[in-house]
Amino acid sequence: MRSFGTQSKTACARADRVPPAPGSFIVTRVTLGVASATCCIASLLCAQTNDLKQAGLWQLQGLRSSYCVHFLVNPEAGSKELKQGLTAIRASEDATLNPALQQVVHSQPEFAGWTPSNLCLYYLDAVQVGKQRIVERDPRRYQLIGVWTLAAREAGGARRDFVVDMYASRENLLDAARVAEVRLHEMESAYYDHPDTTDDTYNLKIGKTQLIWTGRAVGDSVRVQQPLTEQWSMEGLRHGLQPVRLVLTPAWSRALVGSLRVEGKGDLAKLLKASPIRFVGPLYRGGGGELRFTR
Repeated sequence: MRSFGTQSKTACARADRVPPAPGSFIVTRVTLGVASATCCIASLLCAQTNDLKQAGLWQLQGLRSSYCVHFLVNPEAGSKELKQGLTAIRASEDATLNPALQQVVHSQPEFAGWTPSNLCLYYLDAVQVGKQRIVERDPRRYQLIGVWTLAAREAGGARRDFVVDMYASRENLLDAARVAEVRLHEMESAYYDHPDTTDDTYNLKIGKTQLIWTGRAVGDSVRVQQPLTEQWSMEGLRHGLQPVRLVLTPAWSRALVGSLRVEGKGDLAKLLKASPIRFVGPLYRGGGGELRFTR
């Protein structure tokens, strides 16, 4: 015998499980799709941020040689190069001024108000940019990074020299810099070791400026006891001014003697020619270092 009461309960139970309207499936799928897409975008942005952060640390490996050209820039030209928020430092107020430039300022007071400037060059075996190692197959070839700075301080008074321009000599390093959002320009470089003399020749071409330094290291090599640290401010590709920190850990240093010839009509050439002094040295070798670009 059928139980009408049981059948009635079953019918009510089935009535409770009425299938949702087709539109609710669409809403659910869209909601899940948006949530999934949001998670994917967030993951991608997080990954890109991590990649940029890693690419902001450059390991300078195998320092073959490094030296700087120290010179003075007239105040008007120096002010034009600096960005808002930075103030040029007078040569007479620069506690880190190269001794050769100090002598010029002391003997010729008319240059006391000029701004100290450096063009520093780093010849390396390789540069590690984030996860990418930039190195040449031919071990005789090197990576070259050049940095041109002006002595400056921030609004608060802290010393932070301004990077007027930064250079590299290899296409792979220029490409890696673009990915890391670091502003680099190309420079051409050649090195000649003269077998019949003790002099070496370094030839550099930066835009319309050409530098030819011929000379040699003299005196005994001196072990470098402490890292060489520089704090800079640099204009990034997209983020305005950004802090840059250089820590160089060379093994040895030696004095240099020689002559620097400046040719061309580029901005750098004009400023170098106008300087009352262009001093090259000292020479650093061995060790390595790092460049850190902070955003």
